[in-house]
Amino acid sequence: MLFYLLPIACCLLTLSSQAQIHEFGVWGGMTNYFGDLNTKTSFKFARPGAGAFYRYNIKYRGAWKTSINWGIAEFDDAKTNTAWNLQRNLSFKTDIFDVTSVIEFNFFKFDKADSKGKHWWTPYIGTGLTVFFFNPKAMYKGEWHYLQPLGTEGQNDPSYSGVKKYRLYSLAIPIVGGFKFSFKRNWNIGIEAGVRKTFTDYLDDVSGKYPSYASLPGGSTGLAAALSDRSNENGGEKIGKPGYQRGQSPKFDDYLFGGITISYTIMKVQCPSPNGTYR
Repeated sequence: MLFYLLPIACCLLTLSSQAQIHEFGVWGGMTNYFGDLNTKTSFKFARPGAGAFYRYNIKYRGAWKTSINWGIAEFDDAKTNTAWNLQRNLSFKTDIFDVTSVIEFNFFKFDKADSKGKHWWTPYIGTGLTVFFFNPKAMYKGEWHYLQPLGTEGQNDPSYSGVKKYRLYSLAIPIVGGFKFSFKRNWNIGIEAGVRKTFTDYLDDVSGKYPSYASLPGGSTGLAAALSDRSNENGGEKIGKPGYQRGQSPKFDDYLFGGITISYTIMKVQCPSPNGTYR
């Protein structure tokens, strides 16, 4: 009888034998875009962001986390203080949906079952892979218009413009970091920010040069032409001559998610069997 009672006693009295593998959580905060319109790392157009995640904890120093995230990216040249942006007068808005998987590293040992309470917080960093979806649009004469179908840089006539239509999904490299804190044994709260280094320059529908009207649907009087060059909407002269700079084509766009995380860890008791192994 003692042979079987001893393992049970160990389970009841020993916190260090608890597995902290599975963790489920949510986050809420902000989204910010960086690219051809926002070239000065402005946070003026930070917008809402939120998501949910699952974290598989690997011992005390590492974790694998997969998350589903949503946010809004937006920017408006007309609401900046930069002369070039004000003259160009472009704008966009898009919802971003992304799925991100990262490997995290804890700088300190993070052990929720530590009876002495010494390992209840840690900073961490991580990286991995993201796939995301977007669809930029712009407001024109009181209505929203999706920009990708219009081919505002001549994408609808690549044989003439040399520019292919961009996809509405792409990959990115996430670079995340934050702090997490344990409280009430099963619960965690944290602060996290993660930038996505994307592989597209069209998150904002702006990349290279102004096209010729010959490569735009409807020519010089169509909707594509009106949204390709909006520099004359405030009474100025049009600056969108074919071949003139519209964006910064060598550089890809980025976006950032940041906010507060809260999660619940399932504490699984690992009881030793009579032969001395854990189950």
